[in-house]
Amino acid sequence: MKNVLVIDDDEKICWAFKQFLEGEGYNPTIANSAEEGLRRITSDKPDVVLLDVGLPGMSGLEALAEIKAHHPWVIVVIITAYDDVETTIEAMRLHAFDFVPKPIDLDVVKGVLERAFRTQSVRSTLPVETDSDSPAEQREHRLVGKSEQMREIYKLIGVMASNATTVLIEGETGTGKDLVARAIHMGSERKDKPFVPIDCGALPDELLESELFGYEAGAFTGAKAQGKPGRFELADSGTLFLDEVANMSPALQVKLLRTLQTQEIERLGGTRTLKVDVRVIAATNRELGEMVKLGEFRADLYYRFKRISLHLPPLRERQEDIPLLVTHFLQLIQDELGKPIRGISEEGMKLIQNYAWPGNVRELENCLRSAATLSRSDVILPDDLPSEIHTGHTLTSDSSHLETSLKSVLRGITKAAIAEGSQQLYDDVVTLLDKALIELALDECSDNHSKTAELLGISRTTLIKKIKQQGDENSRK
Repeated sequence: MKNVLVIDDDEKICWAFKQFLEGEGYNPTIANSAEEGLRRITSDKPDVVLLDVGLPGMSGLEALAEIKAHHPWVIVVIITAYDDVETTIEAMRLHAFDFVPKPIDLDVVKGVLERAFRTQSVRSTLPVETDSDSPAEQREHRLVGKSEQMREIYKLIGVMASNATTVLIEGETGTGKDLVARAIHMGSERKDKPFVPIDCGALPDELLESELFGYEAGAFTGAKAQGKPGRFELADSGTLFLDEVANMSPALQVKLLRTLQTQEIERLGGTRTLKVDVRVIAATNRELGEMVKLGEFRADLYYRFKRISLHLPPLRERQEDIPLLVTHFLQLIQDELGKPIRGISEEGMKLIQNYAWPGNVRELENCLRSAATLSRSDVILPDDLPSEIHTGHTLTSDSSHLETSLKSVLRGITKAAIAEGSQQLYDDVVTLLDKALIELALDECSDNHSKTAELLGISRTTLIKKIKQQGDENSRK
């Protein structure tokens, strides 16, 4: 039987609720005060509580806090005035499941109750085991997966951890390259020494150089009076993780190669040579081999990195790991949000497993964090998931429509080129598309060159070169 407790001091409303609930197949009980309601929750153990805010004595919000503190499994629906925004916000902050506005619409009540009992039904089958024995930091940095691809990754991590050779980790954005780097460090003899990460794509060249190698007092305008050690110095005896190395300028690549060969650095503006003992792990979401062929990355630095390499598979190629990742992330997220998250409904899990995840593991984590935040209970339902998960909307799903639109535009351009006797149609169209796409990407990324390069899948150096070329062509026109 589906048990519903109504807590309201208005006898007419209680009578109306009782008639309605019995007619819908629920088993209702009535309490006319918060104090009586709390006693009935202890004795009757209702599944859902309809709780009026304006109660004599203990208020509805005070009762809600008490219920959630002592009976967290109970779903509480608040009854409040339609325009009482402050009360509604406070009720949702206290983890009310939903609210029913006054004057009461029984169709609204019916919909809320159906959703509440659907949540209770899912909740009973989806416990999330809390790994409380592991420190939060360890759980946050844990690699998760039992697929064949991940088992091979674990083997390679073990091999890499046993020596101090430079490592290159390749893989799409969001696949967990930073976690692999940290796992290699934690499995090595350097595990008790610093692990120092730096995102080479997030900083302009000048700042990246000073961050890596440090600087002496007065090295440049704004430099600290006492100078500053760089990441190589901070990582001495430990591991330096260079994320997105494809974004490094050619000049910085030369300096980095020299450091890798000699294990020596010089601070900017300095004359002293400093000896360092640093293991370098590099990562990229680009194909460095292709960049070498195009002259966009130094071959000698590439082969220095690639002494040992590892390729992380995208999430779409290891879908069997998705349920494990969901459980893992929900354990982390419930600690972060301070509310229990038991799991996700079967329908929700199907949506997640059918999605392509272009942003990989990172996108999955962000999706679950959003859903858990928006969920009004300790169970994530399909309605809590972002809209793109429902539609499966990705670049791939739009490709046929995009191709059709492009063909329509290009057909007119081609006919015009034939009429004019053009012999460079290909170059003209590619240049036009290149220019338009870069302008749009820059606009979407607020002119941030590093983010734009990542979006386009090219190096920052290549992007800047293209922008300069386009500027030169515009000035000649």
